Amino acid sequence: MTGRAALLAGWGAAIAATLGAGPDQSAGGRYRSAHLRCAGFAETVRTRIRGESGGATVADQAGRDGLLVVRARDSIDGLAIEAWYDSLAVWRATDTGRESPDVEGFLGGRYRGWLSLTGEYRGRAVPFVPEEVGDVADLSPVMKEFFPLLPPIDLAVGREWRDPTGLEIRRVADQRDVTGRETIRRYQWNGVRRVADRTEVTDSLAVTVDQLIRERGELQWSMAMGPLSWTRHLVITARIPARGGVRQTVTSMIEQDVTVVRRFDLEGCRR
Repeated sequence: MTGRAALLAGWGAAIAATLGAGPDQSAGGRYRSAHLRCAGFAETVRTRIRGESGGATVADQAGRDGLLVVRARDSIDGLAIEAWYDSLAVWRATDTGRESPDVEGFLGGRYRGWLSLTGEYRGRAVPFVPEEVGDVADLSPVMKEFFPLLPPIDLAVGREWRDPTGLEIRRVADQRDVTGRETIRRYQWNGVRRVADRTEVTDSLAVTVDQLIRERGELQWSMAMGPLSWTRHLVITARIPARGGVRQTVTSMIEQDVTVVRRFDLEGCRR
């Protein structure tokens, strides 16, 4: 059996075990505590960074591979979330070489917060990130955009929903799970937004970073089990204009690909 076949079989077995006891199929996609009692997600992140200032060019790459465990319970604020990395590897490659720090001091540290039924996360606590790990990977905001957003209304296949920021979520053609007993919903999203952040470069200099963020992705969703897998592609173009103490315009582009797959075979809170 191939890895993909084993994965699909795992989905099918987990979904079949819950049929007849799942949420109302007419309710549309919603994150529920039953979906995330103790869920494991294999995450792969690849990032490419290109920066230019004057005649200087920087081209770096970075990566993250881990198993993130998420535990949820119902609360008055939606779902109370506790999450941690059970395994993790991070690395960064630059002109000077490759860095891959030991993450043992980070593993098991807790993210805590709340998840709305449509996937908006509000953080309350983040784990301690050792300095040598933080120099390679920014792990504090991991949960903020980990789960894909769901439309607040139930969409028929082929219909879309848009929010005021320009995010568009469309429900595309469904698939059947390997048992043939449940429909797997598929959502695709696209978004474009601009962000202007004021950032301190030194104690005496703060600059405005103008960012254009483009994003697209696809989610596979089970009404019985919740999120099964998703992909996300981000392109962030940033520019610091030559003014206010900045002698030359600085531009950079960050391109990132994220793949997350539910691992039913690894689920279970051991910590």
